[in-house]
Amino acid sequence: MSSYWVRPARPADLKAVQELARRVSREYRLAVKVAQAPEPSGHADLLWVVEAGRGEIVGSCGAREGGGGVWELHSLFLAPQWRGFGLGRALVEQAIRSASDEGALALACLVPAGMPEAVALLRRLGFVPEGAEDSGHERLVKSVRKVS
Repeated sequence: MSSYWVRPARPADLKAVQELARRVSREYRLAVKVAQAPEPSGHADLLWVVEAGRGEIVGSCGAREGGGGVWELHSLFLAPQWRGFGLGRALVEQAIRSASDEGALALACLVPAGMPEAVALLRRLGFVPEGAEDSGHERLVKSVRKVS
């Protein structure tokens, strides 16, 4: 494994993030919409990437502001050859910190039933089930409220 770092996404990363989303979605036979790999647009929508080696984008994770202080964790994608090195954890932890810094009370996500590794990662990070969705997704939630 070469060097890598987690950083905020830049507009120039959008195409690579969208391609990564397509590759991972094909791997799991999921439908993906371009909206799941958004361009960063300020405080209401945050996006991070894992950049490896010579600028290759090998992971991404986003969070967007939702209603009632509950933010949505979305677009968590990691290239297969980069899994198992803690990069997914680093991305989700960055999303948790940033959402909390922006005033989120909780972070929620919908995980497709066919992605047990993602569910396991999120549960290890303190997300708890909030119920199954009719669409074959599991909804997980984590409190991120800062204690003063």
